[in-house]
Amino acid sequence: MSGAIEAVIFDLDGVLVDSEPVHWRASERLFAPHELRMEEYEPFVGLAIEPYMAWARERFGLDASVEELTQRYAEAVTTELEAAPLPPLDGAHELITAARARGLRVGLCSQSIANWVHPTLRAASLDGSFDAVVTGDDVERAKPEPDIYLHAARLLGAEPGACVAIEDSPAGVRSASAAGMLVVQSRQASSAASPQPAAHTVVGSLRDVHLDRLPETLGAAGASFARPEGPR
Repeated sequence: MSGAIEAVIFDLDGVLVDSEPVHWRASERLFAPHELRMEEYEPFVGLAIEPYMAWARERFGLDASVEELTQRYAEAVTTELEAAPLPPLDGAHELITAARARGLRVGLCSQSIANWVHPTLRAASLDGSFDAVVTGDDVERAKPEPDIYLHAARLLGAEPGACVAIEDSPAGVRSASAAGMLVVQSRQASSAASPQPAAHTVVGSLRDVHLDRLPETLGAAGASFARPEGPR
């Protein structure tokens, strides 16, 4: 990996907003009166919605199809988002602004479907912040496959190796890494995963990402442009 960084690509859920509580409440609403345990829910964080709905259909013996459950889940998420504002995580606006000030292109790459990505952005006052928005509807293969990040890079007009991806979930980190991007794992949200081996660096806050170090460190193996955070 060499050359200057051209773009910064953010995941949404768990990176820019702490939205997993919203998805948890939507899941509880959808599956009631069945009880969903957190240890059952956590493996699906950061993945496509269809495998989650297929699992729930079998787990709870639901009559609805996966497609119907997906639509109901999207409606439940939207209801939760419209019930109250969803503040962006600390440092989100500032990091986006800093990227633009350096002339970098800024993208969003969320595995969630468009039906709730855009309401989430509106709820967090982040709509209009990105040069390209890619959702799970835009690619056939979901994270951890690299397709969604490769598509985002194409839309931004940047080579994957000239992109920094900021992710939180294991699947997201693997996806961005497989696309050939420099990967920052953020552990700021309540759903923070353990540090992932495919991440180039791990941070506890978006405020710990230092864009001014990007040009100097991009060519170095294991480049670090953020303060690394140890396991916890």
